[in-house]
Amino acid sequence: MEDIELEIPTVPPRGGTLTLPGQPRAAVLLVQGSGVHDRDGNMQAVGFKSTLYRRVARELTRRFDLAVLRFDKRGSDKPAGAAHDYSIPQRLDDLRAALGVLRQRTAGLPLFLVGHSEGAMMVAKLAETEAVRGVVSLAAPFGNVFELQRERARRLVREGKGAQEARGERALEFYERLEQFFKEGAKLLPEQFLEFANEYKDAGFQGWESYEWLAGHWADALQADPTKQGTPMLVVQGGRDARLWPDNDQRWEQWCSTRELAKYVRIDHMGHDLNDARQKVFRVDEDVLNVVGEWVTQRSEV
Repeated sequence: MEDIELEIPTVPPRGGTLTLPGQPRAAVLLVQGSGVHDRDGNMQAVGFKSTLYRRVARELTRRFDLAVLRFDKRGSDKPAGAAHDYSIPQRLDDLRAALGVLRQRTAGLPLFLVGHSEGAMMVAKLAETEAVRGVVSLAAPFGNVFELQRERARRLVREGKGAQEARGERALEFYERLEQFFKEGAKLLPEQFLEFANEYKDAGFQGWESYEWLAGHWADALQADPTKQGTPMLVVQGGRDARLWPDNDQRWEQWCSTRELAKYVRIDHMGHDLNDARQKVFRVDEDVLNVVGEWVTQRSEV
């Protein structure tokens, strides 16, 4: 197994790592969840450290002989407090560029898209226009991220007390004011949005969001169904995922039941970060790795 450092031809270019086995069976583009993660899962903008995506890539390569490409997202190199300027169309363009690099580097291998959380929504949308052998959706929200964040705020108001309830009310105010901007067709520059949103730090605003990105989610820009184009899709949801809607897994199970090319798998002990929630120490869930690796392997042989 070896790691090859690559440059993804975006504007500006992004760094990436292609993890290769000796004899790869298939090639995978691995896409992170919402935020400004680097290829491993770190977010400098909020001081968040993680090796989630590096672990997933290396285990899929080691166990299943899959070539896996992951790359730094827009904004991953910006410090805390910076204004972020990215949109859903820009991020889809970045994914196309990365897929092109993967296709060139692994010529002849079946291509797969694997996305986590919002990244699962991104790869499903990408597969509507790009030819791939299959799509894997891990811990994806059923619906847009703007509404999901607003629902979390409502939950705090309903179930929280004292400071928690007040935080939920402030977050709701943030999303309601944003929605009014969107309805009016307002365009806030990154610096303008940062000035507005900083008032809601530690409530709705998390410090890495972009105005255009939030507006895109509000408009349901990532609604997608790659199975309509004949692309198979594996949907994996966790039984211990507290970050999504309470019935998120049921919505996905129903969605998959009406589509011949969609397969639904529920892993009872999986948390939102693809972790085994039964363990105190963070570990990528073994069942997640096996379900994904086996499905990709089987589909690559079809």
